[in-house]
Amino acid sequence: MTNLPEPISNIIGEYWSALIGCMIVVAFARQRFNEPTFPNRETLPQTVAPLRYLFLPSAYERARRTYIIASLLLYGLLLLPGRQVIEIFGIDAKFPPQAWALLVALLLVGLLPTTSIKWIIMIEEQLRRHVHEWYLVPDGLKKTIAVLEDAPYEPPASQLEAMPDAQRERLQADLKLGRGSLRHRWARATMLMASLNQMGADTVHPLRKAAFEPFAEDFDAIHARHKALAQDIANLGKSVTPEKEEALQRSVNALLRRIYAYISWGVRQQADSDRAIVQTLEALGFSISVVEGRRLFDIVAPAALVVAGIVMAFWLAHDAILYSQSYSRIVLGAGCSATAAGAMYGLAAFIALKQRGIQIEQRVWDASPKCLIKIAIKAGLITWLAIVVSTMVWEFGDALRSLVAFVQMDWTAVLPQKPDQKAITAWSFLPVKVLTASFWLLAGAAASAILARRMTGDVRRTHRSDRVRDAAWLGIGLGLAVALAQLMQSALAEQLGEQPLKFAPIVTIAFVGLLCGAVIGIMVPCACKGNLVTPPDPIMARDLRNLLREAETALGTKAVAENWVFCPHDTLHGITPAEAIQYQGYANLVRTLLNSDASREREGTRPDRSDRPTPIAIVKS
Repeated sequence: MTNLPEPISNIIGEYWSALIGCMIVVAFARQRFNEPTFPNRETLPQTVAPLRYLFLPSAYERARRTYIIASLLLYGLLLLPGRQVIEIFGIDAKFPPQAWALLVALLLVGLLPTTSIKWIIMIEEQLRRHVHEWYLVPDGLKKTIAVLEDAPYEPPASQLEAMPDAQRERLQADLKLGRGSLRHRWARATMLMASLNQMGADTVHPLRKAAFEPFAEDFDAIHARHKALAQDIANLGKSVTPEKEEALQRSVNALLRRIYAYISWGVRQQADSDRAIVQTLEALGFSISVVEGRRLFDIVAPAALVVAGIVMAFWLAHDAILYSQSYSRIVLGAGCSATAAGAMYGLAAFIALKQRGIQIEQRVWDASPKCLIKIAIKAGLITWLAIVVSTMVWEFGDALRSLVAFVQMDWTAVLPQKPDQKAITAWSFLPVKVLTASFWLLAGAAASAILARRMTGDVRRTHRSDRVRDAAWLGIGLGLAVALAQLMQSALAEQLGEQPLKFAPIVTIAFVGLLCGAVIGIMVPCACKGNLVTPPDPIMARDLRNLLREAETALGTKAVAENWVFCPHDTLHGITPAEAIQYQGYANLVRTLLNSDASREREGTRPDRSDRPTPIAIVKS
């Protein structure tokens, strides 16, 4: 390089520096991906290193590649500002100009630790945690454990035959007892331990011993705990105190949960998909309810299209009357606003239903302010993002100039403006747009929270009066939120000296927001409830028919059965059995609740349901 001109030599040096930096980032990302980003809870193995044992085998490499690509993108973002990025790290050391890219890589992977870059470590850890969670680690394990806790269990004949005759008869009798009893829980734990000990003895067993070998220490601990509890159970006499029995019940439940965790770890090692996991667990003796995904897009999309049509019609009329622009410019502007509104409110509705479903699956949904606030925050942020993206698309040239000026730290460049307009510094354009658009998170938050709250009560209530009430709640709530967001955005834009966009009168904007909210209120809750009464998915429709048939058999009449299935229950955190069976976390609990209610009905202690609505028959498909 000594024979080359100095500028060319510097460029080549920086190229090699960046290339080596990429290699360092990739090497360290491959290794660091295996570092857990979550505490070692009771549901996890004693050691979670290497982390690959918590992934499906087919997903581990995909997840690690995703993290490597994300790390390289982060590295590229740090390189964008040029050598000035070193000033951000607070490093004053002298180094060759060609080495700055390599230095950034060393800082990113932590080989040059310094207290001034803790924020980079935090960003990297958050990035790694999001990749882990995207591939269901450790959430996939927790979900499988929860399913096993609820699932009915009947050991296969091949595993029972391996047990001594006396013990087999006793286990079969105890497994037929109530699932909450100590004898049933202990029989289940004992049978599962015997089944796990049978692995590798023949080719009939559904579990492969090799898949469980990484967790040998955990199994030894489980075996020791089971042996100790067996002595306590054997010494349990007729004169046992309630306190002693309750303590044993807690110990047996903890043992069962650890057994379920152990089974979940191994099953994920030998299966290639979620469906294969279900098949393996069913072969082991568990009755797993397979729940397919709900078609939320089909529910939300029609309402989003209608909202987009309302907004486009409004801005076409508004601009055509008040502004002397070309027709193409008016149509383009109205189309951009309509697309933003459709995406904004469509995503807000989708997030409301999706996050509500996630909370139901996690058994934390109860329509409380805490649950609604979580939904509102996520939907509000997405709404904000939709407005920012719309602005960048509509004013792409200015947005690109602003981004370039910000990356290059050029604080003097100005955007090209008409002679009668105030000059705007290029770097401030995007930050100001992002800041002033932030108030629109109120609209998304209001729409999502109100929509989630309206998804309560009898799911058969989809008459005109019910739809009008939903429309009124969504319309008024969204109209007020839109008016407030527009007022705050206009005030901040004026304070920042921004060239304002074309704002319509606040009353008119609020009326358009009211119409959009009313459309969402009329269409979305009704569609959701309709999908619960007559599911479009064949599997869900079959499960609902089976549940209605079981309820009619247990409760006596078709009318009572339908009333039980389509009305909310406190035991299910306020949702209906018709909705609960669509979630694996509740599918088996519904049957337990049905048996309990049927027993109370037979005993004449069933609570008064006179306040419930008159049942409405549905047509079975």
